[in-house]
Amino acid sequence: MAKVKFGLLLCSVLGMAVFSAPPLQKKAQPQSLAAYRNNSCVMCHADLTEPLRISSHFFEWLDSKHQRKAVGCEKCHGGDPQSYNVQQAHRGVLRPDFPQSRLHPENQPETCKSCHQEIVNGFVKSEHNLKLQGSGVGPSCTTCHHHMATAVIYWPPQTAALCARCHQDDQNRASQYPLVPNEAADVIAAFTRADEVIEWSQFLLSEGKKRRLSLKAEEAEIKALNERLKDAKLRWHEFDLKLSRQRADEVFTRATKVKDALAKRGL
Repeated sequence: MAKVKFGLLLCSVLGMAVFSAPPLQKKAQPQSLAAYRNNSCVMCHADLTEPLRISSHFFEWLDSKHQRKAVGCEKCHGGDPQSYNVQQAHRGVLRPDFPQSRLHPENQPETCKSCHQEIVNGFVKSEHNLKLQGSGVGPSCTTCHHHMATAVIYWPPQTAALCARCHQDDQNRASQYPLVPNEAADVIAAFTRADEVIEWSQFLLSEGKKRRLSLKAEEAEIKALNERLKDAKLRWHEFDLKLSRQRADEVFTRATKVKDALAKRGL
């Protein structure tokens, strides 16, 4: 897939450049990196301005969910964050096109599952993963989530376009399922409206609490629907589009009833 190839090319450049980094030095860093003061990967790369792509990669991580969740470079790339020796610090860091790399598409589920166990458990059951592991061709984690999850595919037209690269390509065996792009886009749209009506209901519930209303039944329902929607999204990672859509629509319908009932109570 073009997205995977582009990601591999970019990471290959980054991987090659990392070995040309200057000797590691421990320097004072801003308070925003205080949690990483003992992480040599972060401390060194925070001070690099060249090569440009290495520097840019660091700042993308700095603004990522991974950084906010205390996931350092070594969790995905490998290496030794305790060492300030350049060779030791980069031990095990390989370009993603190397079969042994932690970021090689076939190895990404194993790398990602240390934090995303439930999602990976779903993905490894999917036809996508079976194709990837069997032939080396197919989507993996970064196809949709990109590196560091800084650009997750959430907009339905983007979803359709991404899926169409294989499912509407006459040269690809996946083209035998040409309806998948639109079906996948509809699932994303169903997730979006379910998320929004739950959030709307939660806002009304918070307003009701301010008025000291008894809303235990409604709170329990919305909590249950949040779990139901979470399960639907796990099914999405198995690429069970039909079941994901059914559950997202069920959540939307039931949450809408809660929202409307709360509105009738003047909230």
